[in-house]
Amino acid sequence: MGMGYGAGYADVISQNKIKQVCPVEFKAFFRELKKSEVSLDSFAQLIAQNRELDSEDRESQGKLVDLWTTLQTAFYKKSEGLDLELGFHDSDNEGDRYDDINGPFFSVGGMYQLTPAGKKFKRSVTRQFFVTFG
Repeated sequence: MGMGYGAGYADVISQNKIKQVCPVEFKAFFRELKKSEVSLDSFAQLIAQNRELDSEDRESQGKLVDLWTTLQTAFYKKSEGLDLELGFHDSDNEGDRYDDINGPFFSVGGMYQLTPAGKKFKRSVTRQFFVTFG
């Protein structure tokens, strides 16, 4: 099997917009990241790879994941139907210098065909592209 680039995209939403929509949940999530000494980069990679955090403190890990889920749920309700996701793309090692995304990013599901919820956020969400080598 040959190796090559595969195209990908994400409907990216800014942290500022998420904070505007869900200020309490956003602040709690980022406060716990800092308290747990886990970077957004690390957490996003682990979420994207569906792995557990490398941490001896399982209680802290559980709280961080719970706060992330709480933020997702709040965003879904307040946006009236958009799914909030956290992803990570390493354009240096798995992509290309022309990628719009490098590092952690927040994206939303439900924007492809503009639903009533998507129409409300169409000026706040941008589709960004990247490639993955593999």
